[in-house]
Amino acid sequence: MENPLKSLKDYSQFITTILDKPYIKRSTVVVWSDSSFSGTAEGEILFSEDFRLRMREELDFEDGLITSYG
Repeated sequence: MENPLKSLKDYSQFITTILDKPYIKRSTVVVWSDSSFSGTAEGEILFSEDFRLRMREELDFEDGLITSYG
């Protein structure tokens, strides 16, 4: 698979695929960008055993990297 971190469109499609699993009950994760060079992914994922993950990623589309994750 080619690196999905090369564009907002590619990364949004990648996240949609990752979150389309039967063990994920709900997700509020959104991906957005203010420029063609960087973006942000942020939200919460609720798994089937009521395990909850809150996440925020800062994305660098130019270098194809997640520059910050929390």
